Amino acid sequence: MSHTILVVDDDPDICEIVRANLEGAGYDVVVAADGASGLAAAREIQPDLVILDVLMPELDGWQVLEALEKDPVTAGRPVIMLTCKGDDQDILRGLGQGAVEYFTKPFYPENLVASVKILLDVFDAPMRDHRRQQLIARRQRLMVRAPTATSPS
Repeated sequence: MSHTILVVDDDPDICEIVRANLEGAGYDVVVAADGASGLAAAREIQPDLVILDVLMPELDGWQVLEALEKDPVTAGRPVIMLTCKGDDQDILRGLGQGAVEYFTKPFYPENLVASVKILLDVFDAPMRDHRRQQLIARRQRLMVRAPTATSPS
């Protein structure tokens, strides 16, 4: 059985790189070019996994992630953030909102494909929601919070 991956990113070059690598690994890939169409596609096709950018038109990735989590049709699907927003606050926000993995651009497509495979192996079971919550909680515990920078007076 082939898994369907939804890629939501407004950069056509990133979409093509991700699509080519995932299709090369045997996955079916659907691409959406903005947050609103990505959310609609997620509801319609109910993908096995979502790869989500943050900085997009219509709805940003944070809004899409929040909507995916609240919608009973899409809740519990693993989400990988793939974005240029890579500071500690962003990573903590993504994982805190329910993403199970966080990649920053530039990225190695091979690492993304490996992560997709691992996550689909873990989440392709009746215990998907429980395992997902365990993974999110574990990642949040392991994240080191950077000290808040203060501006000089």
